[in-house]
Amino acid sequence: MMKINLKLTVTVFCLLVSVFTLNAQADNEISIGNVSKGEIDFAGFKLNKDAAIHIGGTGASFESRGNKLAFYGWIIDSESRELVWSLLDAYEKEYFHGDGEFDFKTDIELKKGSYEIYFTGMYDNSFYKYQVNDFADLVQEVVRVIADDDDLYYKNENYKMTVSCKEGFTSNSGREYIDKMVNKAIVSFVRTGDDEIETKNFALTSETKLYIYCEGEREGLEFYDFAWIYDLKTHEKVWPNNLTDYNRAGGGRKNFIAFQELILPAGEYQVNYVTDGSHSYDRWNVMPPNDPQMWGITVWCDNVDKKNVSENTREHLPVVDLTKVRDDDFVSKGFELTKDVDLRVICLGEIADYEPNDYGWIINAKTRETIWKFSKAKSEYAGGGKKNRIVNEVISLEKGKYIAYFASDGSHSYRDWNTAPPQDQKMWGLSLWTVKDDDKSSIKLFNEEELIDENVIVEITRVRDNERKYEDFVINKESKVRIYALGEGDDGEMHDTGWLKNMDTGKIVWEMTYRTSEHAGGANKNRMYNNYIVLPKGNYRLYYETDGSHSYMDWNADPPLDQMNYGIKILKE
Repeated sequence: MMKINLKLTVTVFCLLVSVFTLNAQADNEISIGNVSKGEIDFAGFKLNKDAAIHIGGTGASFESRGNKLAFYGWIIDSESRELVWSLLDAYEKEYFHGDGEFDFKTDIELKKGSYEIYFTGMYDNSFYKYQVNDFADLVQEVVRVIADDDDLYYKNENYKMTVSCKEGFTSNSGREYIDKMVNKAIVSFVRTGDDEIETKNFALTSETKLYIYCEGEREGLEFYDFAWIYDLKTHEKVWPNNLTDYNRAGGGRKNFIAFQELILPAGEYQVNYVTDGSHSYDRWNVMPPNDPQMWGITVWCDNVDKKNVSENTREHLPVVDLTKVRDDDFVSKGFELTKDVDLRVICLGEIADYEPNDYGWIINAKTRETIWKFSKAKSEYAGGGKKNRIVNEVISLEKGKYIAYFASDGSHSYRDWNTAPPQDQKMWGLSLWTVKDDDKSSIKLFNEEELIDENVIVEITRVRDNERKYEDFVINKESKVRIYALGEGDDGEMHDTGWLKNMDTGKIVWEMTYRTSEHAGGANKNRMYNNYIVLPKGNYRLYYETDGSHSYMDWNADPPLDQMNYGIKILKE
């Protein structure tokens, strides 16, 4: 008969009981924490019935120079996304006095359902209300920023939060509910990080009610992480609209949340979400929102309306595309209309004060007259920095030849922004779109540089500094001609200017003056003359001269709109 080692059997039994007990405890509790500044740890749990849960752990609070660093946790309802408990409630009332770490424990009653728990460590900038009133304050503020409160000593491995329940408790990763929601949504961009640009198209076959849940970052009227939806055909923004409410999302003041029902007609749409280079799901620079995993936008509809939703959308392209413009660019494109056409103009540019810095315009190729121009009056806020402006309007153009232009200065342009970029970065510039698809065949593009303008009698253009040029020409019979001239003038005097001399009589028959010219766009000193005069039959000489500054390709202030034609032209009527 085999002998049984009683001592060994008891030892094994005890180990099995111990393992069983540990597993039982693991199933009934979940613990998170050990985060660095700006990071989040999270997990989830599910209750199969109403129950009391126990919350415990160690938090921390440090204070230096009026700034608070806190390690804390909270719980949200996975379905409603609402906050159900937060250590911050105790933070201000009892614990958070900047005294270091502290233990916490409490019991709360929760309904049957799914929940997510979060733990983070972050500076609470809402406590910091420093004002710079003089130079001494400025020096102190600079020192504070450089120090960045790194002298605060903390042991992040000590700080954690544990949630447990005696029965009916199942732990999970905390991603399950959101992942299921993302899979069922029409569009969902969540857990978005820094410097992201997310885009997705969808189509509706009939009018449909949509639900929009969006979280992002804003300060005042400027948005930094944000979303928008526009009609792919018209490029008109359909969301946000004048019914959109931006509410506090918890945590730092700049965290916002927008939840809205939106009814859209049948059509094709694009959802966009962009983030800047800081404060996102990658890493927060102020206290994160209550629902950090939903940082982004999610769009969904009722189950009965899913039949209306499709991913099949057509490609919509502009007929003239001068977009993605970079610093110090000057781009143009000629287009000819074989019939009268309505065109949609979308121009996204920069207006810091009153005059545009990055802007577009359209001229009549024959007369050189400006028929459309980007301006502050007709533009609206384009998202990001407040100087980002956009125009989206329909204009009617007659049959003929036109040239579209866009010019940028030396800063804040596509992929090189010096403040928060606009909502649709790739549209920086000017583009033209047909209102009716059938009109596309009535538009032909041409390179204005190669355009042989049969109307030009004589020209002196692209004139540089310290130049004096002239061109001779003959008028065979009395003719009405157009003089188009660009130059520099201020205080009633012209510095870059042109004039016309009748060589038969030796008299000056026309001269560009400050009083007969008008503003040519750009700097106030840019002047333009564009009008008709009548010339008798005879021999003529056209002159143009410049001083030692501010001329073609060497501007000392903003150039005129039509900088490529700086100088003078005489054209047939």
